[in-house]
Amino acid sequence: MDAIIPVDYCNEHPKTVGACVIGGLAIIGCGTVIANRIQEKRNLQFGAFRKRVRVNTAVQANALKDITDEEAQILEMSASEVIATARNDPEKIETIATAYLHKACQVSTTTNCITNVFAADPSQVKEGLMNLSDPETRLLFGLPVSLKECINVKGQSTTIGLSDYVSLKPATDDAVITKVLKYHGAITYVKTNIPQCMLSFGSDNPVYGQVRNPLNLKFAPGGSSSGEGALIAGGGSPLGMGTDIAGSIRCPAHFCGLCGFKPTTGRVSKEGIIGATKGQVLLNSIVGPLARDVDTVVLCMRALMSPIMYELDPNLPPLCFNETDLQSEGKMRIGYYADDGYMLPIPAVQRAVLMTKEALEKAGHELVPFTVPRIEHAIDIINGGLWADGGLTWLQYLKFDRVASAIKDIYRKVTYPTIIRKILTLFLFMQGYNRLAKDLHLSTGEDQSARRLWKLQYQTGHYKNEFFAKWKKQKLDAIICPSFPIVACPLADVEHMNVFWNYTVLYNLLNCPAGVVTITNVNEDDVNLLKDYRGHYSDPWDEQVKKACEGSIGMPVSVQCVTLPFRDEKCLRVMKEVEQLLVNE
Repeated sequence: MDAIIPVDYCNEHPKTVGACVIGGLAIIGCGTVIANRIQEKRNLQFGAFRKRVRVNTAVQANALKDITDEEAQILEMSASEVIATARNDPEKIETIATAYLHKACQVSTTTNCITNVFAADPSQVKEGLMNLSDPETRLLFGLPVSLKECINVKGQSTTIGLSDYVSLKPATDDAVITKVLKYHGAITYVKTNIPQCMLSFGSDNPVYGQVRNPLNLKFAPGGSSSGEGALIAGGGSPLGMGTDIAGSIRCPAHFCGLCGFKPTTGRVSKEGIIGATKGQVLLNSIVGPLARDVDTVVLCMRALMSPIMYELDPNLPPLCFNETDLQSEGKMRIGYYADDGYMLPIPAVQRAVLMTKEALEKAGHELVPFTVPRIEHAIDIINGGLWADGGLTWLQYLKFDRVASAIKDIYRKVTYPTIIRKILTLFLFMQGYNRLAKDLHLSTGEDQSARRLWKLQYQTGHYKNEFFAKWKKQKLDAIICPSFPIVACPLADVEHMNVFWNYTVLYNLLNCPAGVVTITNVNEDDVNLLKDYRGHYSDPWDEQVKKACEGSIGMPVSVQCVTLPFRDEKCLRVMKEVEQLLVNE
C-alpha cells in the first residue's frame, strides 16, 4: 500500500513534514482537551441533575402527606409555645417534627427552597431529645430549625450551589453551629437553597435551581439565605440559620417580611461553614438567625451565645449573652437616616424609617439625624477588598460549571479582557456614569498585590475610626436606617442588584451587629411617588431601582437597627422595641 506522503518528499522536505506532524498533534491535543472539558461539563450537569431529582423526590414524598388538625395547631404556635409544648408533653415531639417536615416540603413544592431533607424518624427524634439531661436548660428543646445549605451537617452534602461540589463526600462532622443547636435540643431537619457561590442577592444555582418568594412566586426572596427566607415566610420553619457577608440574612428577611439578625463577627462560630471567598477577611461574614418575630431571634441568640459555643470553638472570646443589655429600659439616643447619599431608597423604604423614628420619639427616646461619612469611599474599599484577587479564587469554582443567572452580572465584570474593560470603563466615564465606571474598574482587583491589600486594610481601619468617632460625638446608643434601597421585585430584576448593598454591607465592613424588623408594606401612594424617583446619579442603576419596584404593592418593608460592635444584645433590644411599637401595637 502506497504511503500517504511519498518517502522522497519526506526526505526532501523534512522541516515541512515535521511542522505538519507537530501541527496535527497539536490539533489532536487541543481537540482532546476541548472534548474532555465538554465531557467534564456534561458530567457536572448530569451530577447536578441527579442531585436535584433526589431532593425533589424526597420533597414530593413528604409534601403529599396531609397535615392533620393537631399538626396545624402546632404550626400556628410561636417558637416559645412549641418549646413549652415539647417540654410539657414529650409525646407531642413526634407531632412537632412531622408537622414542620410536611409543611416545609409543601412550601418547597412551589418555592424550591429545600436542598436536603435529613429529618430522622419522628420516634427517633423524640427518643433522642428525651435522652438529653436537664431539658429545662436546653433553650431550643423540641424546636425545628432549618439550616442554610452552606452549614455542614454530618452525612449531608454541602455544594454552595456548585455542580463541581456535588461529587464531594458528605460532611464528616457537624458545623459548630449545628452542634450548639442540637445541644440545646433543636430538631434540625432540612437545609435550604442559595444562589451559586452565595455572592448574590438573587437565588439561582445549577444544582438546585431557582428559589421563589412565597408572597409572590414571580418575585425573588432575596439572598443569599434565599431558601431560609422563602421557607420561614411560607410557614415551613419557625427558625432558620443563615449567613451574612454583605446583607445575606437581612436582604431575604426584608424581601420576605421577616426579622433577621447579623451578629458581631466573633460572637458566633464559623467553623464548618463553607464559602466561596476563602481567605477574604476585609468583609466580615457571620452566622445568624431569621424568624417571624424578634422573640424567636432573641431566643436563638441566647442559645448560641452560651458556654457550649465557646467550649466547641476556642477561637471565640467567651462573651455569653448579656441579659442586662437586653432587659435595660432606659431612654436611648438614636441616630437615624433615610438616605445615605449613595443609593436613594424607594419612597416606601424611606417611609418605614420615618415611621420608626416617630414611634420611637413618642415612646420617649431621643432621635437625632445622622449622616454616613464618605459613603462612596466606604463602597470603594468594599469593592476593592472583595475583589482583591480579581475574582480568581471565586472563578476557579466555575471552570466547568454553568453560570447561574443570579451571578452573571458579577461574572461578566470579573472576566472581561483587560482591553475591553478599559474601553468600557472609559465609555462609562464619558457617559457621565462615574459610579458604574468605578465599580467596573475595581472588580479587576487592580494590581492584585499584597501591598494594595494592606493599603485597603489600613483604609478600613481609618474609616472605622472616622465612623465611630462621629457616632461617639453624637453620643448615640443605636442607629436606625433602611435595610435595603428596594423591596422584593421580579426575579429577573434582582439579577442586576448586587451593587445595591450599601445599606447592609457597610455594617459588615464596620463589624456592627445589625438586624431588620418588618414593619409595613408598600402601598399605592408609595408606588405613585416612584414616578418622580430620580436617584442621586441619574445612571442606569438608579433607573433599575425605579423599574424593579413598579409592581411592588403589598410587598413587605423593614427597618434596620444597628449598634456598636459587641453590643449585640442592645441591638436586639432596639429591634424588640421597634416591633412592639409598630407591629404588636
